[in-house]
Amino acid sequence: MAVATGPLAVGTVATWAGTVRATASQQGLREVWLPRWGEATVRTDSAEPEAKVRIERAPSHAAEEQLRMALGELAEYFAGKRRVFTVTLDLQGTDFYRRVWTEVAQIPWGETRTYQEVARQVGVPEGPRAVGAANGANAVAPFVPCHRVLGSDGRLTGYGPGLPLKQALLLHEDAVPAGADEYAAWVRRATERLRAAGNERWYLGVRRLGIYCQPDCDRGGHHRYAPNRLLRSTGEALAAGFRPCPVCQPS
Repeated sequence: MAVATGPLAVGTVATWAGTVRATASQQGLREVWLPRWGEATVRTDSAEPEAKVRIERAPSHAAEEQLRMALGELAEYFAGKRRVFTVTLDLQGTDFYRRVWTEVAQIPWGETRTYQEVARQVGVPEGPRAVGAANGANAVAPFVPCHRVLGSDGRLTGYGPGLPLKQALLLHEDAVPAGADEYAAWVRRATERLRAAGNERWYLGVRRLGIYCQPDCDRGGHHRYAPNRLLRSTGEALAAGFRPCPVCQPS
């Protein structure tokens, strides 16, 4: 477990989610506090990134630089101008927690995984609850994007700032369609993203049914609008535990 050393720089950034507070050491970003969202919380517009960042305390130039970079990247993320974070993280946790955080940090923008899927990736397929505990101890969301981790059936669970914010972040990242009327447009956007990354074909893993389909298949019904998995091949689908859809018969 890493040992905290030296005073921390402290600052905030205003976003559509509310004011986000963060601290950083000379080694990197230490902690982030996202606003707590309730059922009645709504997204609000905010100013350009350059006007949002506020440094409250800077005990050293190195810590201030780490914090300023982190807050700047947060501002860009919430403004829809950043999909990948590059700031150095000064994580404090056990070796297992760090393994989980490293895996979660690799979940792409616009996609989701389940606790079981992450557990399998870190070598403890029997440990989705342990993955949940690691997610709960994650101090640097959304840099380690634990909002992208779901229950085994794709339901939103276990997010400290509130499930309404988790849903809002997934919509912000285009990880889910906004509803039935938006589904076809969402499929087109997902196709464009995956093709840009070199994947000409992809499949939708419908978690609540345990099947994978062609993206335009109707077999998933209203379950298609839940947070599902984007799959780049039939091999990936089978390895993730999905069975082929009997209607569209993906191959």
